[in-house]
Amino acid sequence: MESRNLHRMTKSQLVDELERQRNRETLLQAIERIGQIGYYEGNYESDRIESCSVEYARIYGMSVEEVIASQDSWEKILLQIHPDDREYYEKVDKAYRKGGSLDIEYRIIRKDGAIRNIREIGVRAIDDSSGIRSAFGIVQDITDHKKHAIDLENRNVLAQQAESITDIGHFIYDLITETYVYISPGFARIHGVSCEEYLTRARSQEDDIADIHADDYARVAEIYEQHSRNGTEFSIDYRIHRADGEIRWIREQCIAHRLSNVISQQSIGVLQDITEQKNTEAKLLETKESLEAMVKQRTQELESTVGLLREEVKERQKMAAELEFLANHDALTGLPSLRLCKDRLAQSLAESRRNKQISAVMFVDLDRFKEVNDKHGHEYGDAVLKVVANRIRAEIRETDTVARIGGDEFVVILSSVPGLKIIERVATLVIDQIAQPIRIDQQEVKVSASVGIAIYPENGNTPEDLIRQADRAMYRVKDSGKNSFAYAVPE
Repeated sequence: MESRNLHRMTKSQLVDELERQRNRETLLQAIERIGQIGYYEGNYESDRIESCSVEYARIYGMSVEEVIASQDSWEKILLQIHPDDREYYEKVDKAYRKGGSLDIEYRIIRKDGAIRNIREIGVRAIDDSSGIRSAFGIVQDITDHKKHAIDLENRNVLAQQAESITDIGHFIYDLITETYVYISPGFARIHGVSCEEYLTRARSQEDDIADIHADDYARVAEIYEQHSRNGTEFSIDYRIHRADGEIRWIREQCIAHRLSNVISQQSIGVLQDITEQKNTEAKLLETKESLEAMVKQRTQELESTVGLLREEVKERQKMAAELEFLANHDALTGLPSLRLCKDRLAQSLAESRRNKQISAVMFVDLDRFKEVNDKHGHEYGDAVLKVVANRIRAEIRETDTVARIGGDEFVVILSSVPGLKIIERVATLVIDQIAQPIRIDQQEVKVSASVGIAIYPENGNTPEDLIRQADRAMYRVKDSGKNSFAYAVPE
């Protein structure tokens, strides 16, 4: 019929018809190329490919002629299918030969060795005149689609893992219908239910906010109303009652997606369970208040200590300053600790080296202090240590340092001393003052002190050396009767 019609056409009509056919062919090839789709015609009698399109051949990385030559038998066709997919392909093809159509995904190995994912759709046909059974099909390279699907799946898994790790969920809410378009598993997990359970329950805005804590309900409802009416972005913290009855703190951040400058259609938001953060903040606040109370108490107790320390406590009165102070001072007496004592002694030695003067370290140990603790208790003993600390401090200059380095042990640093007589006078005054009766809570006790003295530079050049030598000298005093002082013996 088409042939007779062509004979009736004029030359001009014939040219136009040929041009239309060429355009259709060009369009078909373009469609194939864009969709990465090719077609073929196979012969079931000989199990070979009789013809194929250019795009079919390109999918296999070959020319049409190469495809016809490489797929002229069932064995060769199977060789181009990935080994892991051949058994599956043969099973599907066997069912296909018995009837029906073919729709299968599998992998091929191209001529260049590349592995591609293929989707094949085929139908069978029998020529009535020749009886030859043929198969017609199309194949599509879906490698990129597969990769994209895997990427999306991986991203979805990562998003769910991130939600689980960070206690975050997200949602899309339709402001017009007052229903959720989407909620993530993390959103549902925060509320203690599954996604299906939450969507079944929250069929209106009233249902959605029904689980909000009564003390937060009015505030949240007002924020939601402003957001729905004006599209106002918001971030708000509030509490909810989970399905299991547990109260959790939630932080919700939301933006509006507008259909126009007036109407907001959807809310896109993120929820985060901040219960642990809130609990931590409450504990920190409680700790801060406790520390501030401690600072206030310590400040009152330490008002009689050196002016620099008082100024430091007054200026800071914060947790960091209190912690720094406690790290460098004795909590009971407010005196410098061993750490700060060594630092002060190092400064004193440096000054003495510059001025070519001497420095002295006095190691003071109380005599019979254990008897005080055993008889009156450790609390009373602590009060005695405070009195002793104040008495030692009263006998030295502001430029000197007294430190408590252990139970009833004190170290006195005398900086830039002009001579030994000054050192002996201070040692005598300290011993005499400590020996004075101490009256606390209507009870009177007496203690004495043994003092060892080390001189820079005769007895050492470092804080450690001088403290060690003064300690040894103190023990000689203990052994020889107590309540006196002695100089270190030069090594």
